Amino acid sequence: MRQTLFFIPDQVSGAPVFGWGLLIVIWLVAGAGILFFLLRRQGFNADTKSYLPVFVIVGLAIVFVLPNLVEAEQGLPIRSYGVLTMLAIMSAIILANYRAKFFGVSKETIYAFAFGFCVAGFIGARLFHVIEYWDIAYRKVNLDGSFDFFTTLTTILNVPQGGLVVYGSLIGGMIAFIYLVRRFHLSPLAFADFIAPSMLLGLAIGRLGCLLNGCCFGGLCDMPWAVTFPGGSPPYNQQIERGLAWGVQVGSSDTTVSTGFEGQIQDQPEELKVLWRTPELADRGVSLGEKIKRINNVENPSRSQLWAILNLNTERLDPVLLETKQGDIFSLPRLKLPERSRPIHPTQIYSSISAFLLCFFLLAYTPFRSRDGEVFGLMITVYPLIRFLLEMIRIDEIGQFGTGLSISQLVSISLLAGVALYWAIILRQPSGTIRSIIDPTSADLENVR
Repeated sequence: MRQTLFFIPDQVSGAPVFGWGLLIVIWLVAGAGILFFLLRRQGFNADTKSYLPVFVIVGLAIVFVLPNLVEAEQGLPIRSYGVLTMLAIMSAIILANYRAKFFGVSKETIYAFAFGFCVAGFIGARLFHVIEYWDIAYRKVNLDGSFDFFTTLTTILNVPQGGLVVYGSLIGGMIAFIYLVRRFHLSPLAFADFIAPSMLLGLAIGRLGCLLNGCCFGGLCDMPWAVTFPGGSPPYNQQIERGLAWGVQVGSSDTTVSTGFEGQIQDQPEELKVLWRTPELADRGVSLGEKIKRINNVENPSRSQLWAILNLNTERLDPVLLETKQGDIFSLPRLKLPERSRPIHPTQIYSSISAFLLCFFLLAYTPFRSRDGEVFGLMITVYPLIRFLLEMIRIDEIGQFGTGLSISQLVSISLLAGVALYWAIILRQPSGTIRSIIDPTSADLENVR
């Protein structure tokens, strides 16, 4: 895990870099040069106009957003999450460009779609995450309890720190897709087949950013490939909350999450039990799966009560008294805090590998498809199944609507229900009905089988 790769100084020779500083000057000069080149090459057409929103958005971000992300005496942090996300986008575009000539798609169309997908996908992915974790991670208040708009907005805009949901990007991307295929007069199903592998390649690389960021983590694992995270990381903090300082991990299960980024906890009426304990506590008779009857003076504690007591006593260095429903009573002395977390499932790597494999599968299947829409259909059929299973291992997402299922699992179920209708429509088409994407901006309309 390495959340920050390096820092960009906020001043150079006393001159500010961000805000109304050197960077905005460089951006204005670069933007003017690009615009001049486009005007000389193709005139002020629709493609040239499509670059203008990019110039404006980036310029506004440099002036109003980046200064709020600068860390005192260090500069602007370059997060690994953001870098891997950019690498994922670039890799997806490179794959699309490589396959473009076989589908008769121009590079200009690919870049237009890439921009549209990035904007709509980022907005959708961020909104999905903000809505899910609004009270936990995003809503900020002042000391008097009033809503702090600017701090909240800065937190929402700090995307490199992490906090994107794949399904949110899919929803945003689909909105952009519908708009762009209509604008470019393309065959929707054929173009969906074309971009599906690129989407998965981007996801596979982006998940490695989750690994470096420490988010999207799994539960306890005793396999040889288990990973540990350093102190201060999200997995480490959650394990401290659940009793790591006392040599135990307690909860209803290791696959159901009920706590957020800042310790806000949602109670659920499940019996709490010991999920892990040190060898020393095992020698004293603490067994895995033992149900907890009392912690200190609280009978049948809820999750929030249990974890609040563990956290409070960690700060005070007081011992914890734990009574099981079998009648055993154990005094848990505070241990020296470990430098790293207990080994957990590297769910980020699981997700990355599965996305790579699905990408390769779709690339291999493409020449053998008999109908437009089959490749995309395979993606939206297989991926929700993979995501649902991975969510059973992940413990960082909150159960929604009292179901114990994460929002991604609920979306997976809904998507699979819709996929059934999608396949019913696709399979009604006669075999062999593969059309060209028909990109009017491309001279190469060769179709791939």
